[in-house]
Amino acid sequence: MKRGAALQGIPFDLEFLSEPALVVGLKGEVHKANAAAHGLLEEKGRIASLFDLFEDSGIDIASFLRRASGSTSSHVGSLTLARGEGRERFRALAARLQWAGSAETLLIVRLLPVREDQFSVLNRRLREIDRQLHQRLKENALLQEALADNRVLVRELQHRVKNNIQQMLSLIKMSAAGNRSSAVGDVVLTATRRLRAMATAQEALYQNEGAGSISAQSFLEAVVTGAASSYGSADRLDLAIADARMTSEEAHCVALIANELVTNACKYGIASDGGRISVRFWSSAGDSHLEVQDGGPGFSEETSSRSSGLTLVRALCRQIGGRFEVANHLGSRCSVQFRSALPPGNDDDAARPLS
Repeated sequence: MKRGAALQGIPFDLEFLSEPALVVGLKGEVHKANAAAHGLLEEKGRIASLFDLFEDSGIDIASFLRRASGSTSSHVGSLTLARGEGRERFRALAARLQWAGSAETLLIVRLLPVREDQFSVLNRRLREIDRQLHQRLKENALLQEALADNRVLVRELQHRVKNNIQQMLSLIKMSAAGNRSSAVGDVVLTATRRLRAMATAQEALYQNEGAGSISAQSFLEAVVTGAASSYGSADRLDLAIADARMTSEEAHCVALIANELVTNACKYGIASDGGRISVRFWSSAGDSHLEVQDGGPGFSEETSSRSSGLTLVRALCRQIGGRFEVANHLGSRCSVQFRSALPPGNDDDAARPLS
């Protein structure tokens, strides 16, 4: 259709649209076109039908127009225009026109070059990214809430474990009350000391803000001092406990190991009239070290292999993947080395004990 031809009585001005736009019927006949459409299709001559203008089959275009006629909202399709030796693909947006003055159904078809329509694709992608972002923020908020709940539960569990250990201590004392047997007394005393060592580590875990790790300084000095105090030897301790961190499982094992080694040193490693016990704990290159040394007579091979305390120490070392060694040099030296499940700190060298 030439610009200014018949059917200009259609009261729709298409010139406000910058893209090519046409008013067409259900059979593809063109009733009106704006200047952009004439400029695009002028080499085609007379603009009569979409079927003559575009390469898509009549069935495809007819189906596209029929679907678009069902709504005044835009229906999206694709049309290909042959231009010279090339082809240009368009995104076609078609919608039904509401005009009571026409006995037939009319549609407005807007043609957007695919290269320009990339902006709408980008907008859809941005909307999808925005949706995903909001979803992630929602999920993150739920995870933070669940993490806070878990921390509360962990602290409650630690508190109950601490209380249970105290109840076990009370039950042991009550069970042994009135029994004058020295063997029973030794068993009760040993069990009590071990439970107190565990209770000290558990108390430190309960007071610790981070459930993932704990500092050796927060419990190990108290464990060692408590073990020595039961023999009246707390004033004979030389302590050097570094601020090295470990997991809660490692803390419980180290507390029991230190209790056994210091107890052994107090019983056999120092004379009643003197002697010192040296306790060192440090970390180096990811390995944690515990060393207990005294000036006593040292371990005999038989004592080292049969001692129930040292058997427990070896079992605890295996539990944390550590190594236990006993050496006799100017007394006895018991050393434990294990690689903590935590990553190594940055102050390893400063944490080493003085020679």
